[in-house]
Amino acid sequence: MNRDPAANCFIESVRDHPLHLCDTQTGKVRASYSAYDAYDTLMSATAVAFSHDGTSIYAGYATHIGRFDVHREGPPVELTQTTPSRRSRDGLKGIVSCLATNNTHIASATLSGQLALHTPDTQIACVWRVPVEYGGTGVTHLRWAPNNIHVWAASRQSEFIVAWDIRDLRAPCAVVRRPGRTMQRMQFAFDASGRHLVVGQADGRVVLHDLNALDCDQSNALVQDDPNSVQAHGDLVAGISSHPYYPLLATASGQRRFCDPNPAPNCLRVWSDNAAPGEMTRLNQFMADCMSVGALRGFKHFSVYIRSREEIVLRVLKDPDNTPRSDLVPVCSSAIYDRMDRVHASDETKHVISNARNRMERPFDVSDASLEADTEGINFLIAGYQRYRCPYVWLRTDHTSLVQLRPDEALDCDAPVELNTVNCWRNYDIRPWDVIVEIVCYALDPWPENPFALDYAYFEKLTVEERVVATGAMLEFLRRAYLRRYFCSEILLEDIKRLQHQHFHCLNALREYQQSTVFRETVSNI
Repeated sequence: MNRDPAANCFIESVRDHPLHLCDTQTGKVRASYSAYDAYDTLMSATAVAFSHDGTSIYAGYATHIGRFDVHREGPPVELTQTTPSRRSRDGLKGIVSCLATNNTHIASATLSGQLALHTPDTQIACVWRVPVEYGGTGVTHLRWAPNNIHVWAASRQSEFIVAWDIRDLRAPCAVVRRPGRTMQRMQFAFDASGRHLVVGQADGRVVLHDLNALDCDQSNALVQDDPNSVQAHGDLVAGISSHPYYPLLATASGQRRFCDPNPAPNCLRVWSDNAAPGEMTRLNQFMADCMSVGALRGFKHFSVYIRSREEIVLRVLKDPDNTPRSDLVPVCSSAIYDRMDRVHASDETKHVISNARNRMERPFDVSDASLEADTEGINFLIAGYQRYRCPYVWLRTDHTSLVQLRPDEALDCDAPVELNTVNCWRNYDIRPWDVIVEIVCYALDPWPENPFALDYAYFEKLTVEERVVATGAMLEFLRRAYLRRYFCSEILLEDIKRLQHQHFHCLNALREYQQSTVFRETVSNI
């Protein structure tokens, strides 16, 4: 939503009614826009779109396309007839079903399978048709690519999404296959980065096509066969929309069914696609969240260590009050300590490293041998291997005390742990902190009142600069955990308030130090 209240509005089109500009906050009608044909009959808009700068509204009708000024109610500023007459073969034939705008052109499409480019004053520049091998029974969705050169179109009763280069409209420049021969409108969108084409399918999957892999310079259209996909819904994905600025994606599912005793539920979901390009599948997003949790330190009941890009180690402490902590990680690995004479660095850097060795403890060893020899913690391995397409959790220590076996069953240390969060991962939005809560409650008896309890002594050992960064990162994690509404939400809120007070106190202290004369003299000497 825009910060300017005047820009928070949307267009509403209802049959036998004018266009209404509605307020998103109150729902009230701000303005009405109406167009009449030659017989002075009110025309109902079948497609509407805002201009690129938001100052105009374009509306498509059965035989006309009009442009309205947002600041002036009433009739359109421009009203162009799409075809000279019903019997004429010239112009754009059919009911205008969808519109798409960019900064230079307006693209329109009809239910007869034709497309057209218009100038900003709604005049038709050129008309072309969807090829027979890709066409269906009418174009139902139209979008401009982020480069404003390619226009993409999807038709009903068609399994293809076709793209054209407006510099050469003789043949499609790219084609993407989308299974789903249906009369229903099925939308597609582009992600915030502008690199991926996000497509919904009839089986409930959302597919991500890399636009860089589509060879738009070839004369023949290319069909991409191996895209990334996510099982987003249990029914046909009809609506897809991406935020123009933030990495957010909304998907909606549902379709009309007759004589179906167990229809799939219709739902709307909002996804975050802030992973790196090419890593927007749910598994990679889950592991990206695991990496962010693995960089945090200062929990009381557990510690998380990054083992590889696909693995993290969760160490649940049996006695957190009497267990030596290894959260103070040195600024370099232990190999540098042992080979200090071979390090190519200045004497000052070596001196800093030596002091860090004396001040901080060695990092926790996450090798298999060290995990099995650990007697003070219960170690779990959380991994998201690409070949499995689902995260799993393995227990690395304390098998005899935590694993319940039947009399005739043998202990299998390589079998993953049965967790509800992991079993429900494919159908629900499960995050790493959901898995951590279940693991901590599974490993400790009795359960802690707050699995995310903090070790405030750890933050007090840090310098002011380190404490500002550590508390800020921890606050963001606790905010995400609080929004999940666990059984410990009230205690989490108290920890957030206390840590927030420390964060701003250290931030003010750091700001005062940077404004002092001592800091300025130090910087000038450097």
